[in-house]
Amino acid sequence: MSRQRRSFSRRRFLASAAAVPLAFAIGSQTALARGTTHLPGGTLALPARPSVAIGPGDPKHLAWVWQFRHDGDRELIRDVLASHNLGIAMKTHDGVDWMSKYDDSADSIDGPDSVASLARYFEDGGVPFHAWSVLHGEDPVTEATRASQVLSAGARSVILDLEAHAGFWRGTDDDAVRFGDELRRLQPSAFVATSIDSRPWEVPRIPMAEFAQFTDAIAPQVYWATFNNSGNITKYKLAGDDPGEEGITPRFALQSAIRAVDEFALPVHPIGDGTVAGGDEWADFIDEAFLSRAEALSVWRFGVADDVVWQQLRDSPPRALTYSVQSGDTLSGLAAEWGTSVDAIAEANGIENPNFLFIGQELRIPRTGGGGGVAAPVAAPLVARRYTVQPGDSLWSIARAFDTTVDAIATANGISNQGLIRIGDTLTLP
Repeated sequence: MSRQRRSFSRRRFLASAAAVPLAFAIGSQTALARGTTHLPGGTLALPARPSVAIGPGDPKHLAWVWQFRHDGDRELIRDVLASHNLGIAMKTHDGVDWMSKYDDSADSIDGPDSVASLARYFEDGGVPFHAWSVLHGEDPVTEATRASQVLSAGARSVILDLEAHAGFWRGTDDDAVRFGDELRRLQPSAFVATSIDSRPWEVPRIPMAEFAQFTDAIAPQVYWATFNNSGNITKYKLAGDDPGEEGITPRFALQSAIRAVDEFALPVHPIGDGTVAGGDEWADFIDEAFLSRAEALSVWRFGVADDVVWQQLRDSPPRALTYSVQSGDTLSGLAAEWGTSVDAIAEANGIENPNFLFIGQELRIPRTGGGGGVAAPVAAPLVARRYTVQPGDSLWSIARAFDTTVDAIATANGISNQGLIRIGDTLTLP
């Protein structure tokens, strides 16, 4: 059934054009523990899918927590996440109700004060604190107020779980607009993401077009093991997305999710299936996330994932997008290429004089999305792309990542031995 959508500009919500610093990101500066090669994470101007950063602070992968009574006490969660250099996405409310309605544990959240207390507890332990909630849409203004209270209490971001299943979204498209209007009135520059059931027949059942106008990223639920049954395989095929003989693998599920949300032109932060033991499937999922220009990812959820998953994420840290200044570069030119602003780049890099750059300077590229958090090139730059070789790279992996060939890179850079590249080499990408 076709749905008449109401469109409006995210920019009307912004308090300023400056982007917040990078935070929860998707990617890695090193190869995965199993020793394969991955999407390079060095210096480039990449005409790629936008990547995502949530809230201020250092980039972290996130572990989702549902209820303390199911996932474990806060001391256990903080210790595990801190030791693996991970952040937390904590469920704070469901609709208009705080989580104490459902969770009878001592640390359950019953209002802004307990959100603030938990945020301090995790942040003091080195675990960045993010929040998530389920949206119902029946009282959108109050739900927006709840999300704003969570952000004001110390959450670096809020992730909105928007699904069409029973117990989730029951509102209309206009309710989605009302929610967005109120949330951005209260929190014009906060980072807000939308999490969805990413199966292609589920996406049209939610008002994602409306949410895309005021959120900064999409966090697709990529639960490949849960999805891998005959009924879903049939539905994927009917949706024109055939998983083939292998069934619903991590790679297929993520690729399908990205295809399902491409039209919304938002960065993607994938959520992986924690019910699957760590190992090759998780390595494939992380690998595919990096190849898909994701910077960081999440795990659903703490209470079901095993230690190997945490270890794999620890050994595959997120990557912030950087660019090495070349002769002739200006902040205004780079801002135009990357779809961001001079102020945003200057703020993200602590640059006091935007007219002064030096060749070789490493710039962190801020993302300028709906709430001031995400950015990426809007089209292929007209200048040559450059990339700095990272540990684990090969010409083959770089060629695959940047949609070119080994021979083309070798020719462009005068490389006679295609099996020999050195860490720190700067390559021109044809």
